[in-house]
Amino acid sequence: HLGFKCVAYAGLETGEKNFTAYVLRGDQVYIVVKSPLHPHDEIIAPFVKKHGDAVRDVAFCVENVQKIFEHAKASGAEVIQPPTFSEDDKGQVLTASVLAYGDTVHSFIQRDRYQGVFLPGYQPIDPLLVNAFAESLPPVPMGRIDHVVANQPQGKMNEVVDFYINVLCFRRFWSVDDKLLQTGTSGLNSIVVSDFDERIKIPVNQPSTRFDGRSQTQEFVDFHGCGGIQHIAICVGNLEQTVRSLKARGCYVLPVPCAYYDELQSALSEMDLDLGISVDTMRELDIVVDYDDKGFILQIFTRPVESRPTLFFEFMQRNNHDGFGAGNFKSLFSAIEAQQRLRGTL
Repeated sequence: HLGFKCVAYAGLETGEKNFTAYVLRGDQVYIVVKSPLHPHDEIIAPFVKKHGDAVRDVAFCVENVQKIFEHAKASGAEVIQPPTFSEDDKGQVLTASVLAYGDTVHSFIQRDRYQGVFLPGYQPIDPLLVNAFAESLPPVPMGRIDHVVANQPQGKMNEVVDFYINVLCFRRFWSVDDKLLQTGTSGLNSIVVSDFDERIKIPVNQPSTRFDGRSQTQEFVDFHGCGGIQHIAICVGNLEQTVRSLKARGCYVLPVPCAYYDELQSALSEMDLDLGISVDTMRELDIVVDYDDKGFILQIFTRPVESRPTLFFEFMQRNNHDGFGAGNFKSLFSAIEAQQRLRGTL
């Protein structure tokens, strides 16, 4: 549905005895889907039992694994895997990982000496096994991961932000509270952290206690069981083209209230802002926009992609705008609340 291509595999046929893994790629975005091979598995099986299908590991490609790991450990990070070399005939990779929060792990990958399709232990997908049906559908233009959102239980947001600042040397990039991020029914607080190069951005959210409704942040925590990754945002070059391809492949995006576009049409008529897309087309595709005097950001959310109402994807197009759609909060989260009402979780 999302248009990723399966490019690599690890499992019994490649010599891996503990799990099966498929590497999915969309332009610069890599997602590894894993499943345990044995009922006594001690890593994947317990995680899935507790959280359902979810993101366990957000991996960073880095220049010096040893240096980053040593700083993280010295700063109090819980070690999941110390620096470890793996190699095959395509070269050598150095990896390490630490616990971030809940059961979420951050891995550090140094692969400048590796020329293989993904990592040692993975083999390219046999061309004869490529999914012909998926190949017949419209390709989905993608780009890179813009950010991943880390939802936390009430009272944990600042603790997690401190982890990124003190352990991984991130910095505060942006923040907003429940005076803006609220619908009248529910709300949240958010602090975005970023690495020095502003390439990696992680919004850390926690639910507001000022409202009677159960926010989508709290709904995530309740079904996930603790703090974790709620959604993955992918930045693309042409959101209209991407959304048309997604819909043609059967991917359902979150429906936006019609009143949003009536108000948007009125607001845009008073501004000299060229979005490169008409309001009618945005209404057709459920695209929303946040903007200021310098630029704008276009966004859509998918519905949850798993059985639990937890993980979903965002697709976005940035045009000289570094925000995270705060101006769209009320419309987008009203749409999410409509889905929560159907689930009986609001």
